[in-house]
Order: sequence, then structure tokens, then C-alpha cells
Amino acid sequence: MEKLQKNLSPIPVKTWNWLGVNSAVLEADIPAITDYSKQPVAKGSEKGVTITDIRLHRDTIKFMEKKMDVGASEAMRDFVKKNQNSGYFIEIEEGEKIGTPIILQYDLDEENPTLVDDHFILAHENSEATIIINYTSSCIQNGFHSGVTKVFAQKGAVVHLIKVQMLADQDTHVDAISAITDEKGQIDFTLIELGALQTITGCRTQLVGKNSTGTIHSLYFGDQNRKIDINYVQTHQARESLSSIEARGVLLDHSQKVFKGTLDFIKGSSGSKGKEEEYTVLLSPTVRNRSTPLMLCGEDAVEGQHAVSTGKMDENKLFYLMSRGLSEVEAKKLIIEAEFQPILEKIPVIELRDTISMYLRRRLNHV
Repeated sequence: MEKLQKNLSPIPVKTWNWLGVNSAVLEADIPAITDYSKQPVAKGSEKGVTITDIRLHRDTIKFMEKKMDVGASEAMRDFVKKNQNSGYFIEIEEGEKIGTPIILQYDLDEENPTLVDDHFILAHENSEATIIINYTSSCIQNGFHSGVTKVFAQKGAVVHLIKVQMLADQDTHVDAISAITDEKGQIDFTLIELGALQTITGCRTQLVGKNSTGTIHSLYFGDQNRKIDINYVQTHQARESLSSIEARGVLLDHSQKVFKGTLDFIKGSSGSKGKEEEYTVLLSPTVRNRSTPLMLCGEDAVEGQHAVSTGKMDENKLFYLMSRGLSEVEAKKLIIEAEFQPILEKIPVIELRDTISMYLRRRLNHV
């Protein structure tokens, strides 16, 4: 277990060590992993979807897992397989368009303070589905979550994966996503990181089929003494593939954040396009913000764009709202909510959107 604590979420190409962005170190002690006794999936599922215990499919998915970059480290992959106490194989049948989101709700509490989940989502040809995995916590003691989610979108398949993390202030969250898109396949990620004392998260997408698409929309919020490490990698392996990374965040108090966004165009990906953008609002002079946009190119005929914007809250907007009768705190909360809204709107479940909004409002009370 000790190996899990070092060299997590490595950047594809190392830079100067003194920058502290090459990898992450898990600062919390790893607790003894106990059983997770709750049922995160509602019983029964829509026609065209099969949801079963992933341990029943190890031999079936073994050949697909070998092709996937785990998104964090080999140590984490091995840790999750060894200590898994929850996990599902979600299979979308060929040609099926699943209209109702598939929801997995995980809650850490005093009886279930540890969660190690391992999921595999397989979308067969020309299928489409939305999967939501929500992590919350009511733990008084320190909660711990570590998990891996793998996604394989076959030819023409579309997968929308939404992950929301609203763990308690003292909890630890280590999460990795690995994805493969086949020809004309599409995987859209909406990743929201709001809680936990330390968050280490990574998402790696391999665009292996011609005209495949991978998008990441990310939202993060850091306050108090939180530490956030985010590592997103979009790897173009096929011709005319498309990718995008959009991240928005707010930092205040003594929080720290590392954002690593990589577009990797390998040889053979001619005609591909990728872009990444990150916007961070700093609300305190004591935060530490580090962003590492990275572009790797082994192919000539490609197009890549990256941009990072970091700064204080727009004083003109703040003045305008305060001149209309809002207090400074109310005006700041409104600006932050407006900043987050474009990504929150990608969540198709209104109740979950409202829960996230209320969670944010509570956290913004001391802005």
C-alpha cells in the first residue's frame, strides 16, 4: 500500500522538479480497507443496459484493460484491484440509445468510511448512454476513496460520463479514468471536484479510431487548506480525431492546485485537432496555483491550441453588482456561480445540479 502514496498522476513528459508538477504524493495515511455495504445502483435497469459486479467479468475485459492507460499509476491500478470493495461492469448493447442516466451514488459514513471502486463501461457499436457517479460523505472520521473507471466506446458509440465529488473536508480522494474511443466514437467527461482535503485525479483518453472525439469539462473549487492535483491527457492516435479540455476553478484561503493538461499528437494522427483552456479565479493572496499546459507533437498536419487564464475576480463586474444593491459577499457568490454554470448545465439531472449549487453556496459563505 505504501507504493500508492508516491508518484501518482505523473505528467507525460517531466519538467523541472522544483515546480512540483511531475507527479503527486498522497499525504494521508492509507487506512485499512473495510467492506462497502451500501448498494450504489438502483435495482433494475433500462432495456439495453446490463449492470453486474465487475469481478464476474475479469476474464472478459482483460484484453481490453491491457490497452488502457490507467490514468494515475501502475501502483494505483494494482492497489484498486487488490482492495476493491465495490465495482460494476456496465454494458450498453449495440445500437441502444439509453435515455435515462445510469446513476451510481456512493456515500461514505461511519459504517462505510472507505471506498475502493473499480468500474468498466463498455458501449457497443452505435450505442449511447449517460453514466453519473456521485461521491458524497457524512463521515466524522477521515473518509478515504480510491477508484479507477475504464471506458471503451466502440465504433459510433457515444458515452457521457459525469463524476461529481463532494466529500467531507477531512476526506481523501484519489481517482483515475482511462478511456478508448474507436472510429467515430465519442466520450464526453464532466468532472467536478469540490470536496476532500486532498484530491488527486487523472483522466486519459486514447483516440484510437478515425474521426473519434474526446472532451473534458472540468470544475474545481479549493478553499481552506485543500490540495488539488488534476492531470488530463488527450492522446490522438488516429487521423482526424478531435479533443478538447475546458477547466474552470476558484481558489481561496490557503488552498493549492496543480493543473496538468496535455494534448499529445502521435505519428499517424494527421488532420487531428485539439484545444485546451483553463480559467482560474484567485480570491486570496495566500493560494498557490500552478498550471502546466503541455502540447506534444509527433505529426505535422495537426492543429493544437492551449490557453491558461489566471487572475483576480473582475472588479468591474463586482462593482456593477454591488451598485445594484448586492453586498460584496453576495456579488462574489453570484460571479462564481455564473462562472461554474456552463459546466453544471451539462448535468442532465436537475436534482443533482441543485444539490451541487446548494453545496457550493454553503462553501462560499465565507468568501
